[in-house]
Amino acid sequence: VTRKDVQNFIDRKSETIVPGITSTSPSVDEERVMLTPIRRMIADNMVISSNSIPQAWSSVEVDVTGLVLKREKAKEGFKNTTGVKLTYFPFIVKAVAESLRENILLNSSWSGDAILIKRRVNIGVAVATPTGLMVPVIHDADTHTVAELSKILDRLANRAREGELELKDVKGGTFTLNNTGALGSVISRPLVSPPQAAILATDLVVKRAVVIDDAIGIRSIMNLSITFDHRILDGADVSKFMNALSERLEDVGPETELH
Repeated sequence: VTRKDVQNFIDRKSETIVPGITSTSPSVDEERVMLTPIRRMIADNMVISSNSIPQAWSSVEVDVTGLVLKREKAKEGFKNTTGVKLTYFPFIVKAVAESLRENILLNSSWSGDAILIKRRVNIGVAVATPTGLMVPVIHDADTHTVAELSKILDRLANRAREGELELKDVKGGTFTLNNTGALGSVISRPLVSPPQAAILATDLVVKRAVVIDDAIGIRSIMNLSITFDHRILDGADVSKFMNALSERLEDVGPETELH
């Protein structure tokens, strides 16, 4: 037995091994930050997602110039009458909800020997909070107007950031939306939230030079990125949904109704 053998034994004893995790004592150059319950829950859920779901991914570009014009035209009056800031997100939630209603396989979950189609469209919305990521749920999102969705989103986001969400606010999600564009991302690849079939990320709206009828024009473009459970969905299913969603968003214009 050499001195090196003894030191190696001491070093190994200082480590606590957990399946998938190696926990070590911090060195003088490190600080140990204990996991909060929320962070532990997120970590466990993402490990399940990564290990148990065969995930595929796709991204499309959407011309949202009309949506940008609509928001610019309506945001001041909307803020004055409702007290809520009008963003692009309620338009997206409405378009997603309607597209899910048409493409019900994306509004489902895996159940071992069956696929469970959900009758209600309940969209979970990822919200960054000081204590970690929260996903409050807009229940029956397909039954609400853009104005109603804007108010619901504002209320849920505030409650999430203030730690005031109730159990009913986070239960029953059938599909998840992640607005990574609010953080400056231009393309994303989120992980599916089990047992849901898919998750959609909406990225930053940026101006780009695009070809329109053999001419160059400046348009507002947004990437939509979807990750899906390949046990439930094939590329054709997802493409049909993404085409329906893109058409709805590109149809938004200055005269689109909010109510």
